[in-house]
Amino acid sequence: MREIRWSGGVRCVYCGSLSVICWGWYRCKACLRTFNDKSGTDFEYSRIPLNERLFIMYLSRSLIVPLLRASIDVGRGYGSVYRSFRRIMYSMGRYVRCSRRMLSGAVEVDEVYVNAGLKGRGLRAGRGRGGWDKDVIPVFTIIGRNGHEVYIPSRDVRGETVARIASRHVEAGSKIYTDNFPS
Repeated sequence: MREIRWSGGVRCVYCGSLSVICWGWYRCKACLRTFNDKSGTDFEYSRIPLNERLFIMYLSRSLIVPLLRASIDVGRGYGSVYRSFRRIMYSMGRYVRCSRRMLSGAVEVDEVYVNAGLKGRGLRAGRGRGGWDKDVIPVFTIIGRNGHEVYIPSRDVRGETVARIASRHVEAGSKIYTDNFPS
């Protein structure tokens, strides 16, 4: 992990400085903070070593071993194995969501208004389109006909907002289908 992460030289995870002292852990000369190889990663506060976490992942996903059996094989309690597995799955899901490519081809775009409501004071929604000030949040739904979908909460439903959202999530040259809403 050390060779992969610090292939371009050890940088401070807090300030980005290259002036770092190594004593088994690292100390930055610029900001005087300490860190280790796992700092700033998804493995940062894990008490289970990295090799055991990867073994748990291998057992549960590749061999489809129940977590109780994996905890016995690793020699750890069920709770710590479960938390470790859940954290790994959350991290993997986050990376998959971040690396998802843009929607292309035939894409449908529409908005839906979700009542947020103020706790204990009821809804202030009045007439007209929703907005953050009225506690009716517009959420844009972008669905590709290939099965991928994206939900984006928005502050408003103006034309430039819709264009910005579409440019971030829909590939240029795609055909967008929507209702007759002017923006």
